[in-house]
Amino acid sequence: PGETVTLADLNGPGVVTHLWMTIASNEFAWPRLLRLRIYYDGSDTPSVDAPVGDFFAVGLGQERNVESLMVRDSSSGRARNCYWPMPFRKSARITVTNEGRRRTANLYYHVDWRKVKAIPPDAVYFHARYRQELPTQIGKPYEFLNVKGRGHYVGTVFSVVQNEPGWFGEGDEHFYVDGRARPDIEGTGTEDYFNDAWGLRESSGLYTGVSVADGTGLGSRISAYRWHIADPVPFTKSLRFTIEHAGWTFREDGAVRSAFEERRDLFSSVAFWYQQGIAEGPEEPPYGAARLPHGNASQ
Repeated sequence: PGETVTLADLNGPGVVTHLWMTIASNEFAWPRLLRLRIYYDGSDTPSVDAPVGDFFAVGLGQERNVESLMVRDSSSGRARNCYWPMPFRKSARITVTNEGRRRTANLYYHVDWRKVKAIPPDAVYFHARYRQELPTQIGKPYEFLNVKGRGHYVGTVFSVVQNEPGWFGEGDEHFYVDGRARPDIEGTGTEDYFNDAWGLRESSGLYTGVSVADGTGLGSRISAYRWHIADPVPFTKSLRFTIEHAGWTFREDGAVRSAFEERRDLFSSVAFWYQQGIAEGPEEPPYGAARLPHGNASQ
């Protein structure tokens, strides 16, 4: 517990092309307690900062299979692979920190990369950042990402634990590009953003999928991914990406109160994007058990 292991410390210029990892641990929800960070070119700010599980497209500390273009999890979710290209000019350092309370028995990993003569001046760096609201804030949409710079958005992993019964996902996504007041992209519902309809159910596809889908009862869990590989969202100054947290609500007698009302479910996510330079300023993820829906629980 508390130890950081360096998986790779590379001298550039180069491009990381593949990560593989398998881990044995008996701590509850350990995939969310282990933290993956990637630093480029000597920066003290990690460009990738996310729980191991969520980075590999499965949230909430679960292990599930995923068959997608950028992430493949197999062996009941125990083998994790990603294929995001990660260029760097001077150096790249990849670490995993155990922020749980128990010892992790086994950590196996493989980092594939190639050394190149030079990285083009306009090359963009790969970023991924975890955030959460446990629960969401009334009167304010949930924010996946708010970043300044020039780049393009390439993916989302989104996880929910329901704080109340009923379908949570009537909220629409909004992409605000370069500081515009009106969204450039406005969605029609949470499941629609993940290319599904009339709810979410377990699936695995090249660009979108749902790794966890319990239903719509109290305590139900959802974890879904979408890769914007064929449809990236470019920005030249800034990008803000939000989603409403609204859905069905009920009265004490079980009657429907509203089909579109703000709810206080437990949201968590990882945003994936490329940008020129190292992104500065994103908030640091909470430590260890604070990332769990019931962070004060003991095993």
